[in-house]
Amino acid sequence: MTMHWDLSTVSFLVIDDNMHMRSILRSVLGGFGARHIFEASDGADGLEIVLDRSPDFILCDWVMKPLSGSEFIRTLRAEKDRRLSTLPVVVVSAHSHKSTVLEAVNLGIHGFIAKPVSPAVLYRHIADTLHKQALHGRTKGILFNSASTDRRNRNRIDDQPSVAAAPASETTIAIDMALI
Repeated sequence: MTMHWDLSTVSFLVIDDNMHMRSILRSVLGGFGARHIFEASDGADGLEIVLDRSPDFILCDWVMKPLSGSEFIRTLRAEKDRRLSTLPVVVVSAHSHKSTVLEAVNLGIHGFIAKPVSPAVLYRHIADTLHKQALHGRTKGILFNSASTDRRNRNRIDDQPSVAAAPASETTIAIDMALI
């Protein structure tokens, strides 16, 4: 069961090179009660808005130019400011091949929605991500280290030393298939 969230205090950044898609997402978010919605037409503009406005939640397309969704996420996750590097990112893309989804998961997303977007699916992703964040703290995505006994703590914003990524052979993917 999805919890009801008051999204009027949550700020969103919508990054998509298609103006019509940004308008659709803005309308849907507004219907959910969101009042603070920023827009960017590519990853480079998105990074500027992240640094300037520090949104609470990001919806990002995958295929954009000059800076793609993958390059945006890679840059965001490498940010030294942990508040920014752990911003929740849900990819919203028509490019939903398994290889694309796995690449996005490995880069540190919190969900993947294939276009066309259903408002109910979008709300579920937002609510689930906010719920997990409230329970376990902010993370750099849904990928967890199998060696950890408490997977909830991996890459939490309040961890003192930064947790190094495990080698690929020691990593498993714990993905809620409903997020994809």
